[in-house]
Amino acid sequence: MSFDEGTGSAQRIDTIRSLHIMDSEDEADFDEIATYASEICAAPISLVTLVDRYRQWAKAAHGTDQRDYTMDESICSHALNHPDFFEIEDTLLDERTSSNPLVTGPQQIRYYGGAVLRIGDTTPVGALCILDTRPRRLSDDKKRLLSILARQVARRMELRRALASQELLAREVDHRVKNSLQMVTSLVRIQRNSTASEETRAALDATAARLSAIAMLHAELHRISARNEVALDRFLADLVKHIGTALPSNIALRTRFARVDVPSEVAASLALALNEAISNAAKHAFPGGRSGTISIYLNLLAGNMAELVVEDDGVGLTGGGNRSGGLGRDIIDASATRIGGEICRQPQDAGLRLTVRFPAPDLHQP
Repeated sequence: MSFDEGTGSAQRIDTIRSLHIMDSEDEADFDEIATYASEICAAPISLVTLVDRYRQWAKAAHGTDQRDYTMDESICSHALNHPDFFEIEDTLLDERTSSNPLVTGPQQIRYYGGAVLRIGDTTPVGALCILDTRPRRLSDDKKRLLSILARQVARRMELRRALASQELLAREVDHRVKNSLQMVTSLVRIQRNSTASEETRAALDATAARLSAIAMLHAELHRISARNEVALDRFLADLVKHIGTALPSNIALRTRFARVDVPSEVAASLALALNEAISNAAKHAFPGGRSGTISIYLNLLAGNMAELVVEDDGVGLTGGGNRSGGLGRDIIDASATRIGGEICRQPQDAGLRLTVRFPAPDLHQP
């Protein structure tokens, strides 16, 4: 049986290509396995190899600096024809390797033992192998250990492929979501500019602001990738900075945020609530261009609780500002309810204090 017949060359090459690992940088996980293989077998050289169409390449190597091998030098190519473990006790006495440059050249390799790497438990792509400069025979226990390590190597390669596919999908989803949000925001602005009603303009401005909050949350979730966890202090700081660019110059913002990590759904609800609270204060608390400050605090409390506070030094509920109801209030209430939070609205001597208290368990506890 020839080499290509025994391994299904086209399938092997396609599988190796799908791994996106050929000629990649060194990785500690693979290097450590190669080193361990040498240690448990008392062998001077060990390799984690992939057998491509025209060459053999070592993803990890211990005891040698050589990573690229011609097919004339490849012994792992012979291993691919075997179901699990392939051994040549004396390479000079085996016709498959007696003329191999690794055997006849300066390295004088006299022993080869390789556990086959199979992707999907079916397709052989390379081997975890040990090389020695003396003839020998590996014990069955050592062969079994190398085979176990080879399966771990194959699983790591499959995991890398899965993560790469996931990242590609995430980038595609991110691109589509951003385009969709941009398109909807553009449509809202076009509608806003085409209407003469001030009330409609104000409603569309509020809608655009809500879309901006959602877009910022999406960007943060894409940045953190695999973790469904948001650094709320950093995220809200960015959100407040963005909201501040749309506020009139007579209104200042002041912030103080404690470090709090929360699930993404909590961050989403608090982002909408904060956007509505600041917009509501800016609209009603400072009539006639009155100067003032909106303060935003994120505080950690006892008992795995936290609170988001938005307070202003404006005219309050009885000073001429109409802040008793509306869509913004409903959004704040719904956002707090969604995360199991409680809302408290407290009139101050000057202005209004809004507090959203919510559960914030330590996400990093075991």
